[in-house]
Amino acid sequence: MPILSMTGFGKSESTFQGVSCVIEVRSVNSRFLEISSKIPKNFAYLENTFKSQIKDKLARGSVNLSITLGSGNVGNIPICYNEEAVSKFVEITKMMQVKFGISGDIKLEHILSIPEVLQFSDVGADNEAWEKHLTTELNKALDGVTAMREKEGANLAQDLATRVKHLNSVLDKVEVLDPERIEVWKTKFRERINTLMKDSEIDDVRLLQEACIMADKLDIHEEITRFRSHNKLFLEALSKGGAQGKNLGFILQEMGREANTLGTKSQSANIAALAIELKNEVECIREQSLNIA
Repeated sequence: MPILSMTGFGKSESTFQGVSCVIEVRSVNSRFLEISSKIPKNFAYLENTFKSQIKDKLARGSVNLSITLGSGNVGNIPICYNEEAVSKFVEITKMMQVKFGISGDIKLEHILSIPEVLQFSDVGADNEAWEKHLTTELNKALDGVTAMREKEGANLAQDLATRVKHLNSVLDKVEVLDPERIEVWKTKFRERINTLMKDSEIDDVRLLQEACIMADKLDIHEEITRFRSHNKLFLEALSKGGAQGKNLGFILQEMGREANTLGTKSQSANIAALAIELKNEVECIREQSLNIA
């Protein structure tokens, strides 16, 4: 399965029982799966069903679902009211007024605020058939979103893989410069020790201990090794495909940490410059990977 982008669009157009039906699904970046919908009011009861369909196919992203029937008015224009609901509301309200001594008039806005009091136009006599049709067409639109996500994801994966390979090439340069850095450090260390201890006896054991401590502080081999390991894990995640966004984000945090440590420990202007290049590239990769599901 290819890596998936969070950017996608899918559309289904059909005609059922003489009524045109257009379903559109749009998806953009988001840390989590967030679904908003605009559907005909007489099918509002299916909203959770539609959201469950979307969750089954999309892992992350800000997703917008739009269902339009006919010219957009079908299913949204009230044609009558629920007389029984209004009657019961008035009856119960008057009973409460008598029992609790509550004064006031029952106004139209009170009645209109009752859920389901207005009855909307129906798109056909067979709601069950419509439910099945809408479910099928929504799946078609979601397939379109997935196809676009896969295509966008493939392009992202290719770009990210190239950038990670560049990180490895920068690390190659660091490894080439490292022996020279160590020699420079050794020379400076000897010169400084000779200057400080010119008129004093030098404890060779203590001097060796201090040199070992300093060498450990300046050693960057572990950072380079871990950095390369993170690069390998990143490329493996890209190859594995699917929804890897959170996993890649964690790996990038570790990459950034290693780049910072490498720059701090290097004590070399040339390697520090390469560490900055590493950090900049990691940040570019991070921005790109934010679009991965």
